[in-house]
Amino acid sequence: MLYRANRFKKTLAIAIKLRASLEGNQGLTLIECLVAILMVALLASAIAPALVVAVATRVQSQKSDQALKLAQSEIDRVRLAVEQGLDSQANAEFFPPRVSTLADNAVQGYGPPSATVVASRSVLDNGTKTLGIKLNPPEAGNVVSQNCVQDNSCDFAVQIYRAQGLTRDPDVTFAMGVRVYDYNAVISNSANLDTEALSLAMTGGQGKRAERPLAALYTTIARGEDRASLCDLFNYTGANSSVTGETPDYCSN
Repeated sequence: MLYRANRFKKTLAIAIKLRASLEGNQGLTLIECLVAILMVALLASAIAPALVVAVATRVQSQKSDQALKLAQSEIDRVRLAVEQGLDSQANAEFFPPRVSTLADNAVQGYGPPSATVVASRSVLDNGTKTLGIKLNPPEAGNVVSQNCVQDNSCDFAVQIYRAQGLTRDPDVTFAMGVRVYDYNAVISNSANLDTEALSLAMTGGQGKRAERPLAALYTTIARGEDRASLCDLFNYTGANSSVTGETPDYCSN
């Protein structure tokens, strides 16, 4: 009798271990799977907005940095042309269009561009047109995409203009402005464009990129390597004895 009892206990113990082993191999139940999926969904919904803001802010910062470099390169192009003594009439592609009614001290207050975007600097005949720029143009053999305005694939629209300055040629002194807009903003939202440069801030989308220029630079271009440069500077600043000093006698000769 005792033998049978011990044998029953051993058999029961083996059965319990086998059942526990089988239960351990069954994996997760349906309810446990649903709970896990719900937890993942809640975590993703909490992280997604932060990821969207981070990506959008990074894109805006990158485009602003590219726009600033582009604006500076345009100013350097004009400054080099002036220093080389190029005539603005014969070398229009190197000079921004002159706005004859714009005073040099009002260059920052000039209005935003129109929706007209052109593909060549030679046809920038007024300050309201913009130049379409594609950062990574295709190779010369790819005729289809050479004109980003025609293909509607430009990255930026650049507004370049200069004030009246000194009107004699070669031009030696004038104020100029360069504003770089997002291309889509100019062609689709020209009626609402602003002239104040975009401030870098966190954004969850386009932000003010659809209205404001990504970069805006204003400067005065003056030719220094010329015997008449000092006299031109006096004339440009409107020197007089009561404000800025008298113009040297040799400047009137």
